[in-house]
Amino acid sequence: MQGKSRITNLSTRFLLPYKIFIWGVLIVFFLLIAYESFEGLRITSFILPVTWGFVLYRYYIMNSKLHRVEFDDEYLYVIRKEADILVPLENIKDLELRTLIGHYEIMFYNPEQVGDKIYFKPSLLYPFNSKKKDELVNILWQKINKAKTKQSHFQKNALHS
Repeated sequence: MQGKSRITNLSTRFLLPYKIFIWGVLIVFFLLIAYESFEGLRITSFILPVTWGFVLYRYYIMNSKLHRVEFDDEYLYVIRKEADILVPLENIKDLELRTLIGHYEIMFYNPEQVGDKIYFKPSLLYPFNSKKKDELVNILWQKINKAKTKQSHFQKNALHS
């Protein structure tokens, strides 16, 4: 009989300070651009703040779905303030790198309580330690593929819908 594997942490433990720091920097950057652009009050002065506003909005959507993630042989654990969520590895459709600073996206076949996709950040220093963190992501991929090939076991007297 094979024992259960240990839970492997995939995300950085400094996720909340990262979110607060990045949002502070981006808001100050946006306010500086808006201040400089609206000083002349020309029609072209609206283009730069609107463009950066759209970029910040897209980052806000990604940042709101950024969670701590752990995994073992059977489940992906999404650590949230309210409650942890267990996602079977068979439900993971895709896992890919979305930004150059290390935001990974996990897409699900069936939407979970957090939606149809979530994001995680493996490290604050991602570009510099990418080989080590990509190995962990590859291990997760192997476990996902193994879980998808595993046969589901149903009891003989179970009701099937």
